[in-house]
Amino acid sequence: MESLSAANIHLGLDLLKEMRKTNDGNIFFSPVGISTAIGMLLLGTRGATASQITLQTGSSRPIEKTEEIHHQFQQVLTEISKLTNDYELNLANRLFGEKTFLFLQKYLDYVEKYYHASLEPVDFINEADESRKKINSWVESQTNDVETEAQRA
Repeated sequence: MESLSAANIHLGLDLLKEMRKTNDGNIFFSPVGISTAIGMLLLGTRGATASQITLQTGSSRPIEKTEEIHHQFQQVLTEISKLTNDYELNLANRLFGEKTFLFLQKYLDYVEKYYHASLEPVDFINEADESRKKINSWVESQTNDVETEAQRA
């Protein structure tokens, strides 16, 4: 799990440097959340596309064992979801996919297994605004009704 931790730290620092170029105020984001999305994306890719997606560890070498990445994410997400009375820490993942697209069941099973996420079909083609509202509503319900900047737009 050390390589995933290093990748999250590296990603967080790189993103912070980039975000500070265009934002003078407070910046809040989750490197774990972003790298989890990258992991789910990687899970559904093969060949040339998969080779273009890397998680850097800071030692200028990407994490190369794809299977190991997913197992590490599974461990991290399982630990995060354990209840404690000392603090509350939640990480929620969900796929929102075009309802006319056929997702492979194997991919959906792996996303559930490794990333604790499921697929919610939405109609991006004919009902883009309703789809946006559905996604924002789900995010709001998972974040104790905290409105995000994307929801205000």
